[in-house]
Amino acid sequence: MEYYQEITLINSFKGSLFKLWSKVFMQVHLALVEQAKKTYGDDAKVSGIGVSFPEYQQFEKNGRKFSILGSKLRVFTKQKTELEHLDLQQKLSQLNDYVHIKSVSIIPKQIKGHLTVNRYRQDRNMERLTRRYAKRKNISFEEAKSKQVSNYAEKNNISFEKAMASYESPHQKKLPYIIMDSLSSNNKFSLEIAQCVTDRSHEGLFNTYGMSAKTTVPNW
Repeated sequence: MEYYQEITLINSFKGSLFKLWSKVFMQVHLALVEQAKKTYGDDAKVSGIGVSFPEYQQFEKNGRKFSILGSKLRVFTKQKTELEHLDLQQKLSQLNDYVHIKSVSIIPKQIKGHLTVNRYRQDRNMERLTRRYAKRKNISFEEAKSKQVSNYAEKNNISFEKAMASYESPHQKKLPYIIMDSLSSNNKFSLEIAQCVTDRSHEGLFNTYGMSAKTTVPNW
């Protein structure tokens, strides 16, 4: 990545910063979908443009876990023209009073490291995952369930009984999220975001949310 553009959400939105994130990131997503179609074809699910959340935090206070998305978004590209064609200023023009968009800039030479920013999907419905596993392996549901629990027990060095308890009541990570509108069903869903620090950069593509479990963006 060589260039970036930073968007700051102004906490004077008539709803809330949480609702403003939904409006802002929906427009960013639509812009990335449009860019992906132009670059990779109408059915493209990938993008060369990544994002990060500079104020992203996860912390614990008084025994309670908190997660914060913050109020800033950075958008990264390899080519300056990619950001210019994305035209975030125009895409967010209806929210001019609530966002501050900096001009396209070169990424600083001195950075702290790299980030992966990933859409995280919670394992809320283990039975559905087990049915898929059983179908993929061509085995019965009960056999698939036993294998999944055994694998989890071995991976985490715990007893089969504890692994089974985790299966019945899966642990849910507390992550920042943005409420989005599905482009396919028009239903709303929570876009949960896992942003992690990594020492090494990894080149590649992103999804049309600007996120990837492997491809990194600079961190400073």
